[in-house]
Amino acid sequence: MPVFAVIIGFAMTLAAYMNFSGVRSAYLDLIRARMAVMADGIGRDIAAAQELGIRLSEQTTLPAVLERQAGADPLMLSIDVISESGAILFSSDKGRIGRANASGGDAIAFRYEKPVVNDFGAPVSTVVVRLDRAHIDSEVLGLRRDILAEAVPAGLAAVAAGSLICLLLLMRIHRTASHSDRVRDDPIARAELEIGKLEPELQT
Repeated sequence: MPVFAVIIGFAMTLAAYMNFSGVRSAYLDLIRARMAVMADGIGRDIAAAQELGIRLSEQTTLPAVLERQAGADPLMLSIDVISESGAILFSSDKGRIGRANASGGDAIAFRYEKPVVNDFGAPVSTVVVRLDRAHIDSEVLGLRRDILAEAVPAGLAAVAAGSLICLLLLMRIHRTASHSDRVRDDPIARAELEIGKLEPELQT
């Protein structure tokens, strides 16, 4: 029974982890998809202006577009447009303009980068969408707490129910074995059992 309980507990733990992993992946995929839609739209605007002969540094309407898009998402830290040299040319956060792109070293932001190319496939710029990593991590932690709060009672109930079923099966097996031992040791009971087996044949 203890082994059986451990197996059930392990199965419930594995199920809870897989549930959390699936929900976490779906949540992060949803965030990435939202960031991708935003970055793709800005990238298309930049590429369209390039086709009209407007260089990136001359696209003066970009700051207003970036501020409007950033204001639509409460998790947004900034939307940056990176030049070919790697410097931030435009940003919804004016304090970031002129800085170097901190790709791979941004500890506070959950990032999505969208390269922008011209008709010849040459790189023009990169659109970087940055969301508040601390808020996203807290949401993931909240999901883990919620799943754990539901998994622990369910796991304990499953262990108790599984152990009870195992106990009932063991009791039934024990009764059957005890009855067999009594029949084997008692000649009269053994004779009655043999007669019981012959009764259908005698009736035919």
